Amino acid sequence: MHSDGEATFRALGEVAAQHGLRRRTQANEQVDTAIALERYGRRPLDLLEQWGWLAPDVTIAHLCDVTDDEVTRIAAAGVTATHAPGCDVPMGWGIAPVARLLAAGVPVGLGTSGGGSNDAGHLLADARLAMQVSALVGPQLPARQVLGTATEGSAVGLGRPELGHLGAGSAGDLCVWDVSGVADAGVADPVAGLLWAFPGRRPRHVVVGGRVVVRDGRLVTADEGELAARLRERLARTPA
Repeated sequence: MHSDGEATFRALGEVAAQHGLRRRTQANEQVDTAIALERYGRRPLDLLEQWGWLAPDVTIAHLCDVTDDEVTRIAAAGVTATHAPGCDVPMGWGIAPVARLLAAGVPVGLGTSGGGSNDAGHLLADARLAMQVSALVGPQLPARQVLGTATEGSAVGLGRPELGHLGAGSAGDLCVWDVSGVADAGVADPVAGLLWAFPGRRPRHVVVGGRVVVRDGRLVTADEGELAARLRERLARTPA
């Protein structure tokens, strides 16, 4: 959040309030904390609070460098968090204390960030990374809990609590994974095995809003080969 000042954050807050939109920013990567202290003499969350951005309609990504007091303030404000280890770890920005955030009552979703800091953007692979690095900053997160952040936790952060789970009132979205292969042989908990055994797999079927978009591992709404060719062509025209 150190890239913009108070005027920008207040203007965005006014636009969001006018149109009933949720707000999202990122804060408290280690580099963000250092720059905010140098530029403003204050920590990022202090600035966000002053600028009206610690509120229930706000989701904050990263949060790698947070104190216990800041975790308490985030929870009290009703802010949701996004954990993005696939970006934070390779960029050297630290590891968010997900267990502490969850224990304080902060809803935590899982994000992948963009191509600038995470080339793959594979949610299962990033969920596995989140599980693996969690023990470096707190208790080891169980696989099922991490999958919960990737599904229900992320949906809450989007303001869409009807998503991220199957049940009465769910939106007809589902992802089907094949756990019958060699990689899953001997796995006691097939749900946890999605992360522990073979996180790079593609889904077998994907249904969005009741519409099948992936069947037997292939996109059915567009030609994957054509999409890849067009992307390669576009990248070839982009100056280095």
